[in-house]
Amino acid sequence: MRQVICLTILVGFIGSNLFAQQSDSQADPSSGLSLQSVQDNLEGDFRAEDISAANSWAQSLQLADWLGPLAPVALSPFFGMACLSGLALYGPDWVTNNALLGASGPLQNEWLFVVFIILTLLTSLPRLSKVSKPFAQAMDQLETYSVIIILLAIKVLADVGAGADQTTEIAMVQLGVFSVAADTLLMIAMAINIIVVNTVKFFFEFLVWLTPIPALDAIFEVCNKTVCAALMAVYAFSPTIATIINVVILLCALVVFRWVSRQVRYYRTMVMDPVVAKLWSNYGACPGGSIVVFPKDACGPFAAKSRLRICRDGDSWTLNEANWWMPSSNHTIAGSTTPPTLRRGWVMHTITFYDGDQKQDFKVSRRYDASLGEIAVLLGIEMPSETSTERQDAKVEFA
Repeated sequence: MRQVICLTILVGFIGSNLFAQQSDSQADPSSGLSLQSVQDNLEGDFRAEDISAANSWAQSLQLADWLGPLAPVALSPFFGMACLSGLALYGPDWVTNNALLGASGPLQNEWLFVVFIILTLLTSLPRLSKVSKPFAQAMDQLETYSVIIILLAIKVLADVGAGADQTTEIAMVQLGVFSVAADTLLMIAMAINIIVVNTVKFFFEFLVWLTPIPALDAIFEVCNKTVCAALMAVYAFSPTIATIINVVILLCALVVFRWVSRQVRYYRTMVMDPVVAKLWSNYGACPGGSIVVFPKDACGPFAAKSRLRICRDGDSWTLNEANWWMPSSNHTIAGSTTPPTLRRGWVMHTITFYDGDQKQDFKVSRRYDASLGEIAVLLGIEMPSETSTERQDAKVEFA
């Protein structure tokens, strides 16, 4: 916990430095163009003036300057920011002449560069060993979201600096009954870009940690930093080329994102929930007579390893997606002559439901260990004796 507090303080220091600075505008005053006018023009045939208008709008937002470095930042957030700060401070004029690395931008601060280097060492060195790597992976989300906040703060400061020097027309995008500033959509896209690519990277990093080859973790980390530095070099040479590469990486990550996000959420739950339950006893309770489970295989409308909440409904059981931000699907497991059973495990527990010769397994984290007996009674689940030879060993399953 002490390391987490220190890391949070350092990130807060970065944020306060960013908001304390002013950034000058790099935008062309003549480039203020309404997105609606471009959209209206593009409804007909493409003409030279239409293409010129679209290019002017893209240049007014300086898309390549903001989207180009997102892939390397997603691969290694603090190291990517250290590279950006280094380019802003020590890069030649033709490198710093953009919206993100402007001559008077927030990244033009030697203290920020030093802090990013320190944070890079603190989060990278533990990844070289299998023993210390779980700590670094536990801090991965904090690292990622901290850098997202920092980048968005830089974007806001750049917009404020541009507004202080000139009056420009704000590009608006019509979404149904809402009008959203194009800059706002760009900031949302930046955050989504980093989260998607970083999630996929995190999953492969976790797979490397599971392999029994000790040196593989160090090799993966060195390769990750090398690719990050190479992509930053491409960005320094041409933000447009870097943006194209970033879009390709993002599209590839999106193909497997839903599957990967389920796997990451599953393993994070199994590893972190017992730790949180030890620190916060109420976290291991059974609110409303329901618990969080993960089906081993597809179950009804739910894919394998989906995060679900199960509760008893008379002689049957109801499964719902454990989401609070969107409507949830549900599935009913009918009662059977054979009651469901719960088998204890070293890392996770297994609840098995029977339907004749068919059975469905659900994985449960050790978050509920303190109230496991109460939960079994509420859900109508039998618990075999702990001395049974069927006590399962800890296993890692990817299917």
